[in-house]
Amino acid sequence: MEERINDLEEKLQEKDERIEELETRLRKYENPHTPPSKRRSGTDESPTSQDDEDDDVRTDGGTPGRKDGHEPEWRSTADLDEEVEVTRDCCPECGQHFDESVGVSPRLVEKIPDPQPPELTQYNRHCYRCDSCGTETVATHPDCPDEGQFGVNVIAQSALSRYDYRLPYRKIADRFEQLHGLELSGATAWHATERAARAGRCEYEQIRRQIQQADVVHIDETGIKRDGEQAWIWTFTTENHTLYAVRESRGSDVPAEVLGEDFAGTVICDGWTAYPAFSDNLQRCWAHILREAEDAAEKQPEGEPIYDSLKQLYVALQTRLESDLTIRERAELQRVARRELESLIERSVPDGPVATLLGKIEGGLDHWLTFVGEPAVSPTNNAAENALREPVVLRKLIGTLRNDRGMFVHETVLSLLATWRQQGRNPYDELKRVSRNNEMISRDQAVPAVESSG
Repeated sequence: MEERINDLEEKLQEKDERIEELETRLRKYENPHTPPSKRRSGTDESPTSQDDEDDDVRTDGGTPGRKDGHEPEWRSTADLDEEVEVTRDCCPECGQHFDESVGVSPRLVEKIPDPQPPELTQYNRHCYRCDSCGTETVATHPDCPDEGQFGVNVIAQSALSRYDYRLPYRKIADRFEQLHGLELSGATAWHATERAARAGRCEYEQIRRQIQQADVVHIDETGIKRDGEQAWIWTFTTENHTLYAVRESRGSDVPAEVLGEDFAGTVICDGWTAYPAFSDNLQRCWAHILREAEDAAEKQPEGEPIYDSLKQLYVALQTRLESDLTIRERAELQRVARRELESLIERSVPDGPVATLLGKIEGGLDHWLTFVGEPAVSPTNNAAENALREPVVLRKLIGTLRNDRGMFVHETVLSLLATWRQQGRNPYDELKRVSRNNEMISRDQAVPAVESSG
């Protein structure tokens, strides 16, 4: 019996260790800081018990297609370029000759032309010397790049293929050869993408200046590797602009550098300590604190009434703010809501997740209700989290940025594409525009050595 007990205890210990390992791995995907859109869904029924008609149920618990009560969306059709009459002379069954048709059954077909081979153009750039000052200059042409032998379409398509279609540079080179018969290497595709980034850097700085002048900015950050070492990609998002900055720091020096030390707007953020170190004018994210409250309620019974109170307060505030309140009414609502939060903080709870939660609420007491007093401020940081989705997907594919040149290209192209989309502009047309504008291409751009084309 003792041997049997010892054997069972060893097996039980092994199972406990395995459970702990799996729970640790699960916390990476399901924790208070994981947005609901990224959480793994679970159902009480196994997949095998579902009917065949439920095979297309989405993994997030929703169902595909138009929701009940919503107007259908129809795809718009372009104007006709050509109209072809399709006729027949005789019956396919008996061979009887047709006199005339009895009707027309139209069908619209949208086609794209076959890929075109590359055009080779030689630009004879004439050189001049000024008789007055002796300055020598070379004539320029908008379609002739300052360096390299590839035109603006190749530059724009390389950058778009990398950051929109998420292709490795060797696949971008394969695509050019398959579609256009244009032979280039993966390294050349990288250099073309770098040229697009350098051409658009002036516009990147314009985006930064626009964000510096904004009244409200959403900020968030996530990890990224730089030559295998830890770095961070920051996002600064407004209604019409998004800027990414890859830095080796996660401290308050980054928003101070990007936004400026004298930034006067409101920052919407999560609970990371860098934000209050940068600015006192904050709005803490309610989506984060509600997720943390829900998680604490699952771990401690004392957390359930606190979670319910927080959720009810948030819903009540949102409902009240739907009406057109005056400044005085907003200020009074803010005072009432603050008293509600203070009453939560004063509750006596044992040490554990709930006590930690109340400490976070108390630590951000001055920043939970900014949105009540300022109509332009959102109570959540969803805009910044959404802006980080594309860099996170690219991070999984790229693995690591090689060096400073890679960081430069990464933050520049991502910022341009995100901003152009926010403004309803065509990224391909805009990439060609900035690549064609030679004044925007800085020959003296200080970016260190070459990034691998992998």
